[in-house]
Amino acid sequence: MQGHSDIPLNRRGKEQVRRLAARLKQSPISQICSSDLQRAYDTAQAVADMLGLFVCRHVELRERNYGDWEGKDYRMIQSQFPDFNPWMDTESKYNVETFSAMQQRGMCCLQEILRESEAEHILVVSHGGLINALLHHISGGVHGTGKTKLVNTGISYVRYEKGNWTVHTVNDGTHLADQ
Repeated sequence: MQGHSDIPLNRRGKEQVRRLAARLKQSPISQICSSDLQRAYDTAQAVADMLGLFVCRHVELRERNYGDWEGKDYRMIQSQFPDFNPWMDTESKYNVETFSAMQQRGMCCLQEILRESEAEHILVVSHGGLINALLHHISGGVHGTGKTKLVNTGISYVRYEKGNWTVHTVNDGTHLADQ
């Protein structure tokens, strides 16, 4: 689990980012917000470079903090922590941010971005766990955690209008089709 570990993009990740930036080159995006972690920020910066925009970093857009589980794979966690259950809000005893705390942190950040922005089309670059938690909340559980397996650089398009969220697209990775 990567969580808050600040690791760089690998070769495959850099290629995915290059394809994403090329795909979004003609998009109407006028503002870009990103997690401050390097892998998300580098993704956002590639798109920003293509569009001539600045990236605004938000700590609140980070992946879930996996505490004592960070840097370990699922098998290792299951063997070291017999009561392991990443989807229950009881994991804080291992210094793991609870799912509901992560989801609330992300939703508060989205609301703040919307409140402070005049942009119509905002690109938000984050991490799979947080994106799924946000999709889960926004869609009332139709999409997101437990329902959607995201690909890196997959595009989800949501709209916020008059106090209501609408999910239009989830996890569009057509720019990765031959990868």
